[in-house]
Amino acid sequence: MHFTLVFLNVHFTMTVVYGAQIFAFVPIYGQSHWNVMDAVLQTLVTAGHNVTVITPFIKKEKIENYTQIDSSSYMRRSASAPFKYIAGSDGSEYLINTHLTSCEAIYKRKDFWTVLESKKYDLFVTHLLGSGCDSYIAYKLQVPMIAVTTSAMPTWLNGEFGNPLTTAYTSTLNVAMASPKTFWDRFLNNYDYIRSNSQRWWHDRNATIIGRKYFGKDVPDSYTLMKKISLVFVNSHFSFNLPRPWMPNLIEIGGIHVNDPKPLPKDIQLFIDDAPEGVIYFSFGSTVKMDSLPPKMQISLQEAFSELPQRVLWKYDGEVMKNQPKNVMIKKWLPQRDIMAHSKLKLFIYHGGLSGTNEAIINQVPILGIPLFSDQHRNIANAVFLGMGLSLDYKTIDKKSIVAAAKEIINNKKYKQNVQELYQLFKDRPLSPKALVAYWTEYVIKHNGTEHMNSASKDMFWYQYHQLDVIFVIILASISTLAIVLYISI
Repeated sequence: MHFTLVFLNVHFTMTVVYGAQIFAFVPIYGQSHWNVMDAVLQTLVTAGHNVTVITPFIKKEKIENYTQIDSSSYMRRSASAPFKYIAGSDGSEYLINTHLTSCEAIYKRKDFWTVLESKKYDLFVTHLLGSGCDSYIAYKLQVPMIAVTTSAMPTWLNGEFGNPLTTAYTSTLNVAMASPKTFWDRFLNNYDYIRSNSQRWWHDRNATIIGRKYFGKDVPDSYTLMKKISLVFVNSHFSFNLPRPWMPNLIEIGGIHVNDPKPLPKDIQLFIDDAPEGVIYFSFGSTVKMDSLPPKMQISLQEAFSELPQRVLWKYDGEVMKNQPKNVMIKKWLPQRDIMAHSKLKLFIYHGGLSGTNEAIINQVPILGIPLFSDQHRNIANAVFLGMGLSLDYKTIDKKSIVAAAKEIINNKKYKQNVQELYQLFKDRPLSPKALVAYWTEYVIKHNGTEHMNSASKDMFWYQYHQLDVIFVIILASISTLAIVLYISI
């Protein structure tokens, strides 16, 4: 990503300045989430800090200054699920409940308390999944807290963090639009804003119950503690996420998980090399079991791929695919990063996960999105808005629409040119994502938090923030004045 020199300069400064004790927690057993969180943690280790992390993803090789506490035996793995359980959901309730379950699971463990009390820590780092239940760890340690998101900024966190989300022109996380344009867009955007905040408040009430159960009856509620988050590393960049109001302690690190590509396995390399018209890569990530797709959808995909001149790499969970096209290779696992970097890749067909989107931008690959749930709809809407691809509705997808969209994107050079231009904006930053993580982590530790960056809105009631009390008084005064005038005139 051409960030190496800048990062090395900051890395040198950081290792000389300070070596902190950092405690970290990974609340979900999901690969795509871990990729971003791991990149952040390894950046801190490389910068000379000592990281102790509770994680289900254990590295085989020993890394200096990196201590792993294995949680895989008591955390439920977020493996691929059947299509019918994924498509159409917003994912919020699942993420909140997963977070709550993980918190209670570790709080029951003696090894957690042993590690927590074994040394004096300087900072707590967690993955901002959906709940505030792990904010009690920072409260217990009496240290600043940094959160990491694997999505763009969650809708519900804006209010708690004092970051303005102006629904008149900035879309919420789960709506299928890049930016509201019409009255109906703004109506839907406001509806999702209210729904997201209400849903999170309702489902995360248990965070306080869990916190007071394990940390004491007198500890603050989780909503209060979440407002004390010092800084958030957000897996986005304004070039793709679009400009919006942004507090200074929200730091965009989109693309941090993308490392240099490695050589491809021989069979995949040969499959690509022998494709005169190039290849298409199709994956729904680690979320959906491909062999559970509705029959009509799977047949449409197979028939469409068989008509295209390109070869297709299809991440497929089953051992065998019935009626597998001759130009399709299926595998349960494919090295996505390395495939995306290949010069013969013509198109990336996927569900719209943000990490995959960042990879497509970095490798300058046009996309065809089939969003299924959560923030994928907005991610694909942004991609279409920026001209780097097209979108298909999974409810109405058929052979004709797939073939037409794929041919349009591959044969029309504008999509490739647009993603190339977007990449130039995406990579043009004063510091690399890793350098930003190193610098701002040190900043939080040095100043014992970022209270001086807090917005006054964090302490306002919702009706004050939206000035509903002022609007009410103005309306009441106007009605009263009008009534008096009418009364006098009569």
